[in-house]
Amino acid sequence: VSALPRQITCVDPISLESKVVIDATGHDAWVCRSLEKRYILKLADFGPMDVNSSEDAVVEKTGLIHPGLIVTGMAVSTAYGIPRMGPTFGGMLLSGRKAACEAIKILSKRTVKESCPTKEEVVV
Repeated sequence: VSALPRQITCVDPISLESKVVIDATGHDAWVCRSLEKRYILKLADFGPMDVNSSEDAVVEKTGLIHPGLIVTGMAVSTAYGIPRMGPTFGGMLLSGRKAACEAIKILSKRTVKESCPTKEEVVV
């Protein structure tokens, strides 16, 4: 609300409508937590940092967690109880790319194979 024009900050609630929301809010997973507070979604909580096991798991679990809600990046750790990734930006980039592909699929209602390579096709 603090970022809104002063004339409309008295309006409560401020609502937005979207076909897709991407929770990329880090370990806080604010969007997922908002659904958990309303008993719509049940979350685990992230575990201790384990870069070796978590990087692949975060990319694998990235995607639709609730109709219209895609979870990506470190928020995946919180949503699924995966250990924290630590500073592994490769996993975060691949997770973000996968989330973008999922959003395109939802918005276009078709598969997007050519723009979304599999993990094996990505050269790091």
